[in-house]
Amino acid sequence: MNELEMQAVAQIEAAKKQLGDDLVIFAHHYQRDEVVAWADSRGDSLELSRRAAATQARYIVFCGVRFMAETAAVLARPGQHVFTPRPDAGCILADQARIAQVEAAWAALTPPPGDMVPITYVNSDAQIKGFVGRHGGATCTSANAHDVLTWAFRHYQRVLFLPDQHLGYNTAHRLEVPDDDIAVWDPRFPPTDLARFQRARLILWRGACNVHVRFLPADVQQIRDRYPTARVIVHPECREDVVALADAVGSTSYIIRTISEAPSGSVWAVGTEEHLVARLRAENPDKKVLSLREPPPYCVNMSLTRVTDLARVLTAIVSGDKTGDKTGIVEVPAETAAAARAALDRMLEITK
Repeated sequence: MNELEMQAVAQIEAAKKQLGDDLVIFAHHYQRDEVVAWADSRGDSLELSRRAAATQARYIVFCGVRFMAETAAVLARPGQHVFTPRPDAGCILADQARIAQVEAAWAALTPPPGDMVPITYVNSDAQIKGFVGRHGGATCTSANAHDVLTWAFRHYQRVLFLPDQHLGYNTAHRLEVPDDDIAVWDPRFPPTDLARFQRARLILWRGACNVHVRFLPADVQQIRDRYPTARVIVHPECREDVVALADAVGSTSYIIRTISEAPSGSVWAVGTEEHLVARLRAENPDKKVLSLREPPPYCVNMSLTRVTDLARVLTAIVSGDKTGDKTGIVEVPAETAAAARAALDRMLEITK
């Protein structure tokens, strides 16, 4: 640890002591260990959404990427304030669905009115969540996409699923939706022949996580050749051909729980972000935990937050009441927040 980092640690300790119960720090599982160490709560998107909605803390610091902090801001109560140490930490997946593109697609796809509902993965910005909320839809996470899509198909003829096509397809496969009932909408090259989309029960937005799509069927085969007893477990953002070859598929929390509860001596090849895989390896020394791919893919945006960034935003919070310093504050316009809140609340109601 260098001198700058030691200073940051001292600033974090002082801020946490001064703010006490007025402060809560959330960290996503993909964050660096140096950041996760300071979190009051770590989890995946669903866990942290629920905790953000329940916390009484005045200051919420979200260590993750921007859409996660936006979600916390949407769920925040009056008088609560949400901060992110790195406002520039975006999400390549979320950026693949822009509001103008979604509105154009919706206008093309929705005659007759009322037969289709939008569902968005929480890996989307507040404007997309707001759009979904205004049209009666819900958000979902990788942990509850099955339940949310089940709800959507129960109430509507068709579903537009944003923005991760692989999570949408893999969830639909679990629900036994035939491939003939699924179509993929490419916002970069919107189709002019809409007949296929008017027939489809599920329309998937063409978008993908740049980390999870790097896992390939060849990676699974190489692991099986090298470690014949290995179990392959992957995130549902992975490609369909990888999911088909895996022994287990599930959300970040599911992956953590499965490996934690596995027998001592078992071998696991994990298809998800490397910070989590490395932490699983450290926390399960009685098992062999490998990345499914070498070199292991990691999320650049999730890796941006450093201990110095956390110290900077906590120092701003401590001084903010006197100086008005709003370093790292995350605010969502009221109208967008209300609509996004409706989509998030619908998810939480469906999956409670």
